[in-house]
Amino acid sequence: MRRLDIEEPVSRLAMLSTRFAKIALGLAALALIAAHAHGALARFFAVLTLRPNSVPDPAVGLLFFAAALAVAAAAVVLAAGAAASIWIKGRRGVGRIIATLALVSLLLPYPAWLVYSAGFPPWLADISTDADDPPAFVNTPEIVAARDGWAPGAFDPAKKRALLEAYPDLDSIELDLSLEEAFRTVHEAVSGLNWKILSESQPGGPDRPDGHIEALTFSSALHLPVAIAIRLHPGEDETIVDMRAETRYLPNDLGAGAKLIGKLNDAVSDEDNSD
Repeated sequence: MRRLDIEEPVSRLAMLSTRFAKIALGLAALALIAAHAHGALARFFAVLTLRPNSVPDPAVGLLFFAAALAVAAAAVVLAAGAAASIWIKGRRGVGRIIATLALVSLLLPYPAWLVYSAGFPPWLADISTDADDPPAFVNTPEIVAARDGWAPGAFDPAKKRALLEAYPDLDSIELDLSLEEAFRTVHEAVSGLNWKILSESQPGGPDRPDGHIEALTFSSALHLPVAIAIRLHPGEDETIVDMRAETRYLPNDLGAGAKLIGKLNDAVSDEDNSD
């Protein structure tokens, strides 16, 4: 008599979990491509996001990455269900569960690095060196259009305590320069950081003692807009420079605003020392 070897079928949940993990990786790759798209590719994503021009929605990369994380979470849930099915019914599919977890783990390094490097900051996306009187953003029609329709509002006073507790060392930049020299130094520093200057108002005597620079930059990975306002005003024997950075779309910038302020501080110091 011939002996029949009957193999248990592969768990459908295990197969589905692997497919979901592959889809999640594809969405994550699409997020990075969409966030940094140029030319014809940018026009494609603009059409995809129902934009009337050739510029895709600034949040498109974030949306795709959020979708990737959601699908990855579903893949893990399916993998857990597959593990239970294999344990109870003796079905095959352990290799697929391992593959699912391996694929999903490829999505973890970037979010984990962000959280680790930020040190679990509070839910703040509007950071200023002056919590009592933050620099105001300029929201003329031209500048709002340059920010793709974004007009950051006034600083929320309720966030002041959280800001001071989260960044106790964040303070105004003091330059031993005249107001005009300090303005040139800060302008060169902002240009050196490749922040896009949207407008500038040079100090002009007693009727306009303060200087102001309005700029825009983007996060490195998902290319999210960050509005920057820099104010210069005279102190007793120095010029006081204050900066405010607000990240669009996110309730928590994971320390990005404070890092940008630190970059300006370092860049201004370098410019000052080179003179």
